[in-house]
Amino acid sequence: MRLNTTKRYTHLFYIYVILVLVLIFDIVTHQLGEDGSAADAPVLWYYVAAAALFFLYRGNPVFVYDSDGEVIIITSKEPSLAKLFKSCNKHYEFPKRKVIGYSINKMPLKKSVIIRLESKEGANKKVKVSMSYVNKQEIKDLERSLRSVMSKNKKAKVQLNA
Repeated sequence: MRLNTTKRYTHLFYIYVILVLVLIFDIVTHQLGEDGSAADAPVLWYYVAAAALFFLYRGNPVFVYDSDGEVIIITSKEPSLAKLFKSCNKHYEFPKRKVIGYSINKMPLKKSVIIRLESKEGANKKVKVSMSYVNKQEIKDLERSLRSVMSKNKKAKVQLNA
């Protein structure tokens, strides 16, 4: 199954541009305020900072999931900020046979998937990926895909033990 939310990202780029323009406008009006021509300029940077924190809280807007073949590929990225911050891009590839569990966290305005994996060291590893911009139907498809991977893994373990 493949899931891709790249198309929904375009409107966010325009919101970022508007926020930067508002910030520039606020700086310019405060510079004019020191001269006395626009002394009561509004302080808009609070709203820009609140909007930026909101977008940081939501997580990366682009979520790509691909479970075709023997490997699951999950990518979460923020194309606009990728050049500034390397931590905005997350890419995971792991074999389906290593998946031992998953959970989907739904908090207010934020969703994420946590996939538990077997590791060679014996301790389980967790992969946490933000997916706030994925709609309900796509979440159901993602859950169905992960359930089928887990059921195949359980059948394979039963056959090995028998």
